[in-house]
Amino acid sequence: MLKHLFIPSVLVAVCTLTLTTHADTLSETDREALTEQLDFMIHRGKEAMTQRQSAAYQAYRAAMSSDSDALAFYLKCYEKVNFTDNGKSYSDFRNWKSSDKNKERFSDSGFRCALRHQLNWLTLTIEAAQLEQQEKPVAALASKAKAAIDNIYADAKTLDGFEDLLQKDVKSSIFAKTYGFGTYTVKDWPTTPLDVADVYEKIIFPSYRENKQADKLRAAWKQRIMYEELMLEHWSKDKEDKNNKRIGMKSDMMSQAYTKFIEIQKPNLLWQMELDVFDAGDELGAASRMLSHIKANVGHNNTLKWVKQLHELVSPEEEEIVITETSDTRTEEVVVVEEQNEVVEENPPSE
Repeated sequence: MLKHLFIPSVLVAVCTLTLTTHADTLSETDREALTEQLDFMIHRGKEAMTQRQSAAYQAYRAAMSSDSDALAFYLKCYEKVNFTDNGKSYSDFRNWKSSDKNKERFSDSGFRCALRHQLNWLTLTIEAAQLEQQEKPVAALASKAKAAIDNIYADAKTLDGFEDLLQKDVKSSIFAKTYGFGTYTVKDWPTTPLDVADVYEKIIFPSYRENKQADKLRAAWKQRIMYEELMLEHWSKDKEDKNNKRIGMKSDMMSQAYTKFIEIQKPNLLWQMELDVFDAGDELGAASRMLSHIKANVGHNNTLKWVKQLHELVSPEEEEIVITETSDTRTEEVVVVEEQNEVVEENPPSE
């Protein structure tokens, strides 16, 4: 982002040097002068970014105080980016806002609620940027990130139909565009709040792993899995199915994505959870649960893989399980690995 602020001033500096020296190569004095100007522009660029962050942060915080404030701020930002900045009149904006389609959208509580959650994640993104500037880990925002996700899922029913706003990069939102954050990036910070896997992996899990807090890590894993399931349960149905509100068994109304998650992905995630907990220190508890997991999911495609992994965890130096697969069958072999020591007989038999 800063590079866009630097380029014009850097070009001015280079052109100034070219006009004053009339030389094809840079002298040591020229290099020092250019370096000084570049350092100055970098400093100015950082100051400008800090000011922009501060202004955006304050505006976002004020607008997320209520759904109505979020909508009002959205309309203000939309008018600036898509009408005022493009030389269009207020009457053009008014006609756009008063169209039947937009009036219906803006009156929907789900749309306004999604805007508020979007603003909240943008404020956290700015806080993450500030931590990065201070060379601090974004995991320091773990509790705030978790609260943000909790709040989104607490509003799951209200958000139905507008969850797509929270599945997009917040940097592409009208709020970010208004303050010029379209190309802004923060290392290890997910810019999509409903990318639950990324949020937990990059922000919430690290401190529990580092501090060997197995119980907290497992609780966080269970919550992550629950949220991924809820996302598919609430929001993966086809729009047509939602509108028709079919009557029937719950299992019959679930989407294919949800069914696949329950049958395939969820067992994999539960296994990954116990592996993680094992590494975090709860070896006995995790191993016991992993064995139960294998028994409960004998027909899963990864059952033999799990058996091999658990075997290597509990007896890594005694045996190695080798799994061989063919196109039609899958077999399991247990190969005992023994040290081969060369034996030298003192009195070899004579020929």
